[in-house]
Amino acid sequence: MKRVYWKFFVTACLVVLGLVTRSVSAVSPTPTPSGILIPDKASTTSSDTTKKIEDLKERLATKVTQLRQQERRAVFGTVKSTSISTFTVETKTKDVKIELTDDMKVIQYLKGKRTVLSSDDIEKGDTVVVFGVYDTTLDLLKGSVVFIQNAIPTRVWGLVTSVDREEFTMTVASVTNQTYVVDIEKSTKAFWWDKDKKAIAKSGFSKITVGDTVHIIGTPVPKKEQRVSADRILSTGNITRAPTTQPTSPPASPQPTQTREASGGASPTATKKPTLTPTKKPTVTPTP
Repeated sequence: MKRVYWKFFVTACLVVLGLVTRSVSAVSPTPTPSGILIPDKASTTSSDTTKKIEDLKERLATKVTQLRQQERRAVFGTVKSTSISTFTVETKTKDVKIELTDDMKVIQYLKGKRTVLSSDDIEKGDTVVVFGVYDTTLDLLKGSVVFIQNAIPTRVWGLVTSVDREEFTMTVASVTNQTYVVDIEKSTKAFWWDKDKKAIAKSGFSKITVGDTVHIIGTPVPKKEQRVSADRILSTGNITRAPTTQPTSPPASPQPTQTREASGGASPTATKKPTLTPTKKPTVTPTP
């Protein structure tokens, strides 16, 4: 029994040793007849990963270069000139050329509402904010969004001298001795000072009368001097006790008839009246 057990043990050890030898030979590189070692699968996978990493680095470097050449920017200034495909914005530092792209949006707030316009509405003198991608190689900004800002608000403070209910306008004589025509828009908000409550309350154009003192905030009407489109109006009433009737042109007075007067010391010459000469009657001689 001991001999059989011993033989079985030795056989098992030889089998295990053979399996270990096979696994080691499978992992180690196999020599070729020419003496060149064939790399295993692990080394091949490592080489492919290295190539992928290098390729990724090159693509990242190319993308960074492109981003440096084209970066998002915003430009604020005044439109200096316009053309079919571009317009130039004058900023505090330099002039920037803006390219008109097909998908560019032009937006402006008109009468309190956001309004979408077209590139044809961009005019010389407009104050704009342009967002887009700046190309350093071409030295221009490819515009994506253009905001046209409204004109700087104008403040008018003065006395109402006339009111036109049909045209929705009123004339204001300012404290600077200037006369303004104020347009009342649908978006115009009117308020008045409530003396009793000592607070500002909502009002309307119909409550504004001649003689009221008004404070107006609005925007200048293009191409019309001394004309303002009102955004807000605050009326404090007739605090100056000014006349409440609109001035009218006085009717033409009849001109008095002038009489000629003698010049110098000469006396007027009297008109001679015709004198009547009496006709003589024939005398009758009596016969004897």
